[in-house]
Parts: sequence; C-alpha cells; structure tokens
Amino acid sequence: MPECYAVSGARVNRVFLLWAARGVVTLPRQMALFPLVERELRAAARRGRTYWLRSLVALAACAICAWVCLVTTRGQQHLAMGKSLFGFLSALGFAYALLVGPFLTADAISEEKRDGTLGLLFLTTLRSWQVVIGKWLASSLAGFLGLLAILPSLGIPLLLGGVTPGEYGRMALGVVNAIFFSLGAGMFVSVLSRDQGRATLGTVVLVLGLAGMLPGLVIFLGSITLGVPVAKLEPVALISPVWTGYQALDAAFRANPRQYWISLGISHGLGWAFLAATAIVLPGIWRDQLADRPVTRRWVLRLGYTRGWRRTFRRRAERNPVYASAARQRWPHWVFWGLVSLVAVNVYWLTFGYRSSPGSAKFHQNFAYALVFTNRVWVAVMACHVILEARRSGALELLLTTPLRARTFLRGHWRALRHYFFWPIVVIGLLHVFYVVGTWSALSGRSALGNSYLLSFAVSAAGSFVNFLSDVVALCLVGTWLSVSMRRPALAILATLLLVILLPFALSKTLPT
Repeated sequence: MPECYAVSGARVNRVFLLWAARGVVTLPRQMALFPLVERELRAAARRGRTYWLRSLVALAACAICAWVCLVTTRGQQHLAMGKSLFGFLSALGFAYALLVGPFLTADAISEEKRDGTLGLLFLTTLRSWQVVIGKWLASSLAGFLGLLAILPSLGIPLLLGGVTPGEYGRMALGVVNAIFFSLGAGMFVSVLSRDQGRATLGTVVLVLGLAGMLPGLVIFLGSITLGVPVAKLEPVALISPVWTGYQALDAAFRANPRQYWISLGISHGLGWAFLAATAIVLPGIWRDQLADRPVTRRWVLRLGYTRGWRRTFRRRAERNPVYASAARQRWPHWVFWGLVSLVAVNVYWLTFGYRSSPGSAKFHQNFAYALVFTNRVWVAVMACHVILEARRSGALELLLTTPLRARTFLRGHWRALRHYFFWPIVVIGLLHVFYVVGTWSALSGRSALGNSYLLSFAVSAAGSFVNFLSDVVALCLVGTWLSVSMRRPALAILATLLLVILLPFALSKTLPT
C-alpha cells in the first residue's frame, strides 16, 4: 500500500498543501495567474496556526456538546435537548465567525505597510486584486479550517431531533457567510490602517456595527423618534449576518423564506464589496507618503508637536524612557474617551430615557453589552500595543542591550497604562453611581418598596464595576505577558481576549448556578 493512503484524516489538508507546494499535486492552470496565492499557500502549509486553531475550535465545540447534553439539558426530552444544543452551537459558530476577522485579517496589509514591503509586490507584474486575494487567503485559511471543525458538531442535534436538515443547512450556510463577511471587513480596515491596534479595533467596530449596532440604532430611532412601525423597519436588519442566522430557523423561514435569502445575499455582497474596495484603494496607498503630509493635518488629533508636549516628554524621559515612549501618543485617549462617552449616553437612556420610550430599553441593554465587549477589546489592544510595536521595530532588543533593568521596563509600561486608563475608569465608576441613584429615584417615586431596592442596586452596580476593574487588570497582566512570550506576537491580542474574557464568559453561561 502506498504511503499516501496511510495518512490519517486529520492530516489530509496538510499533506495536500505540502504536495501542492512541492509539485506532487499539480494545481490548475488558472493558479499560474496567482503566484502570490501559491506562495501564501506554501507558507500556510508550514504554519502551525493553520492546524492548532482547528483543533482548539473542534475541542471547544465537543466540550459544549457534552456539557449541554449532560448538565444544562438534563432531564429534558430529546427534541428540547436538540433545540437547545443547536442554539448553543449556532451562537458559538456566529461568535467565532464574526470575531475571527478582526484578529486574522485586520493586520494582513497594515503589517506590510509598517515593514515597508508592500511596495516590493508592486514592482512585479502583480495587480492589486492578486495581492488582495493572496493576502486574504493566507490570513483566512486558519479561520476557515476552524469553522469547518464546528460544522460537524452543529449536525449532532439532527440525531437528537428537534432540528430539520433544512434548518441545519441554512444555519451552516449563514455561519460560512458570516466568516466571509468578517474576513472581508478585516481586509478593508487593514488597507486603511497602519497600526495593528487601530486596525483591530476598527474591524471590531465595523463588524459589530453592521452585525447589530447600526441596524438596531436605525430601528430604534425610526420607531421611537419618527413613529415608524418596527415591522416596516425590519428590512434594515437584512445587512446583518446575525439576522441571517435568525431567519435560518424553521419558524422564521416558514413565515418569510425571502427574508433569509435576501439577507444572505446582502451580507455576502458586502463581503465581496469589502474585498473589491480593498483592491481599488490599495494601489493608491502603498507608497509611504507620511513625510509629504503637512504637520497641521495631524496636529488636532495627535497634539504631538506643541511646546507643552515636548516639555512633558522630556520630563517623562528623565524619569523612565519606557514610560515616555509608551505614553507619547494622544490618539488612544481620544478613542477611550469616545467609548466612555457612548457608555455615558447609554447609561442615561437606561436610567431616564426609557421613561419616555419604554420600548427602547431592550435596545439599550443590547447596546450596553456591545460597549462592554468593545471597551475590553480596546484595553487588550493597548495592553499589548506598546510591547508588540517594540518587538516589531527592534526597539525591545535595543532596550535589552542597555543597562535598563526589566523591573524598570515593566514599571514604565504600567505607568503608561495607568496614564491611558485611570481617568476613564474613574468616570465609568461615577457612571455606575449615577445609574444606581437614577434608578433608585425612579423606583422610589413609583413604589413604596423603592427604598428597599437601593441596597440591591448598589451591590449590583458595585459588583459590575469591580468586575470591570478586575477585567482591566487581568487584561493588562495577561496582555503584557503574552506580548513578550508568544512566538507569533500578532496573536497576542486574540489570546488575551480568549483567556480573560471569552473563556470565562463561556464557562459562566454553561456552568450550573
């Protein structure tokens, strides 16, 4: 028996990619048009991330299946168990599909721009769309293989009952379409960005905005402000891949099958539109023209060339050069204060605004969850950003060759993080107090039991703030450690969020209370 027939199923993808790279398997003639695709496939065949990500995702899906069947749905009938398991796995699939883009493709082109190697590709006969397709395939391969590991687990509820084959097929198609949408959005933000942190956060905002925040905001403003019925505003939600998953369920699909296919087509078209826009924009931005831009165009946002800033930088450099270098930019302040402003507006609506429009409470609760996740993403980005940039530019190696001690380096890094996060965290704490006082005043004016609820609201708000504060500290600690220790620094942000936020959240939803 030839050796190739003894290869296990888990290694089929790797063997095929290696054979294609070595010429054992001849690629189609059309592949000659994509030399960059062939190069990236060879690189992906030797990249460990292509395989261990698939194994981790499959392990997580199997663990959720076992836990839901043995603990969460114990005592239920098979039909109810199948529906519950299908809901858990569908949520896992969409969460994975929407979050994989910001961390796999958001830095695909911006990394080349930072290294100054993007222009070398345009010295060849390659066109911009070939560069985009090649970088997209290289960055997306691991994500697609991980998604393929979820789909067999998603079919387990078919054996239990309660889920039809058509429902499974529509949901699987929706999840695949969601990851295509997310990866395309990551490529589009990557071509517009130069910094990894800003590219990651921008992709998170774009994906979450189109997936839920923007349609929800339009429906909310149209129904509350303009008085338009919600049923007439539902077509706005067709751009959301999450809405496609909702329409894939049997009840919604039987009521209106066209909604599913239209939503699927629109979100799929957005994915192609992102890739096309990337290919159009790429030829005009690959040249490094920062030196030709006037300082006044960046002065308002950066405030980096004023006398006060120079005096502050000189004073910080005398204390700790790492702190001075890490805290020299002003744009992180604007981003975090912008997020805090959105939190303040949302807290006001949750406390007082819902009285004039009770139907808006559900939207603001979901919007609060999106803001909570976005704030934590930004904390993780900034916790890893300084060290990742130092590793990329070689500044970290230069610092290690100086008499600067590791304790001094870490102290400067933590001072920079306190410089960025301290006052926004204080304001978020005051917003918790505002929420408690406002909610208590509303209840005390409506019911005699309002005073008795003050303690419960205070404890709940204090627990929420302590949870946020502990998340910030944990993200900074784990992000600092992973950004120094990981062999692939680009995955440090994703690993930090996975260990500190996503994994504990998944356990809290599955463990019995």
